[in-house]
Amino acid sequence: MKISEVHTRLDRRCVIAIRQNGGIFDIISRLGMQVPAYVFHEGEKTYLQMFFQKTIKQNPALSPVLSRKDLVEKRSYNSISERINNVESMKIISKLLEVSSVALNNAYIMSGELFFDFRFHSSRLHEINDILSEVIGLSDNFRMVKMTFSRSMRERIEELHSSMPLAVVRYSVPVPQDSEIAKYMVENHPDSVAEIEGSTATGSGNEIKVLFYTSTPVLMKGIDIISERDHVYQAYVFEKALAEGRRRGNEARIPRIAFFLTLDDGRLTDTTLVPAAEADEYVRIMMTSLMVDHETHPLLEYYSVLDEKIWGWI
Repeated sequence: MKISEVHTRLDRRCVIAIRQNGGIFDIISRLGMQVPAYVFHEGEKTYLQMFFQKTIKQNPALSPVLSRKDLVEKRSYNSISERINNVESMKIISKLLEVSSVALNNAYIMSGELFFDFRFHSSRLHEINDILSEVIGLSDNFRMVKMTFSRSMRERIEELHSSMPLAVVRYSVPVPQDSEIAKYMVENHPDSVAEIEGSTATGSGNEIKVLFYTSTPVLMKGIDIISERDHVYQAYVFEKALAEGRRRGNEARIPRIAFFLTLDDGRLTDTTLVPAAEADEYVRIMMTSLMVDHETHPLLEYYSVLDEKIWGWI
């Protein structure tokens, strides 16, 4: 199956906003700019990694941000991490992200608010509503922006691409023989698509949330059923390569916009969208981390800025 074909099996979309006050958030609010962001945990604390495009018009008011000692400078953007100060609202976000089928589309700061845009399966609509009812109308710091049906992957990705050029990186490795789930999928669902939730705000430790889209029922212990009708499933897995890739990508401050695994010609294929200007560094990180195991033999199969041709096969 094509990745773009299964993307809307998570058929609902929700956008919420959390008020963030003080410091860097007040500066961004005054400037009226939209800043892409990524949420991650360190111990018991929750942080926001923010990405400031170098193409934006320089404003003197932004100087206190861009002169910080913890600034990480990349080719196309500068990156800064800031602890999220609205702790109670972030507990709600964590609850939402932990709901089965929830996949984060996008996060960004704008007008003093932190926006979360996520997809989920309609079978979890009651659960999502129960969590939102804890704060909607009860907190001035939390508001509902949208509750609609999902957009296509192409529409969502091209909207992001218009503000931050993206690239597609695809490489493959032999199917890991020590992974029971991978072996099961090879034997029973070779046309399946797995969507990796890259945020460290989900899972525990090195476990990673994985959504599986198949054409036939999945019957394996450890893989939870989200929808038998739509063949959507979920598991929390520990895969050394996935955990190491996420860790290195986070350390390099490279956001992964979308991350999918498929099975092709007996190999496990990784298709990831990242900022175009940092794509070559992402390739270096992933290939070198995989080459630590000399039996892995990673193959870089596709590497290009997002264009019209990609939608013919992705």
